Amino acid sequence: MNKRELRKWRKNYTQYDGTPVTEGLRLAVHFDEKDYVKRIGGRWEPDPSGKGGYWWMPADKINGTMPSGVPEIVNTFDDKIDPDAMANGQTRLEWLNNNMMINGAHGDILEDAALAAIKDIEPVQYEVRHDPAQGTSRAYPDTPGAYGHFYVFADVGVVNWTAMGNNPNYNHTLMTIDQSRKMWDDLMEQGYRPVEETE
Repeated sequence: MNKRELRKWRKNYTQYDGTPVTEGLRLAVHFDEKDYVKRIGGRWEPDPSGKGGYWWMPADKINGTMPSGVPEIVNTFDDKIDPDAMANGQTRLEWLNNNMMINGAHGDILEDAALAAIKDIEPVQYEVRHDPAQGTSRAYPDTPGAYGHFYVFADVGVVNWTAMGNNPNYNHTLMTIDQSRKMWDDLMEQGYRPVEETE
């Protein structure tokens, strides 16, 4: 995100109040804020292209307390920064929210955390079915009409994929929203088409 995009994004920031279900949380950080993020355990994830990247916070550090000497607010767009107010006593999660930095999931799903997070949530379900007229399915080349279901738990950023009538509680693949979009696009290229959408 460039400076203008980051300013606009932070104006509409939504507080993250969940438990991470992936390796960590992706952050949106201005260049002037990066040293503070690094100091509290943030890591840099370079873009595969070699240009740019983003900061992220490991899930096991989220609930840890802030180290001493870190200002309470470092948000470069906040004109009410008090340089003497320290974040002592806050968790890293509180600090990241107060500075409007959390921008989604990073890394692979942590299965136990994801299953606990979706346990009492009713998903939105999307069925996709292969259309034999579109050629063969790479996943099931000998099965005309192969199908599967995406169970989307948007509030916690988890998607549960099951193929060919598998029980979603056992034979499934858990993934992030971004991972599921890539899988969806791949299936559409193979000739799958949405069948129904139910809530």
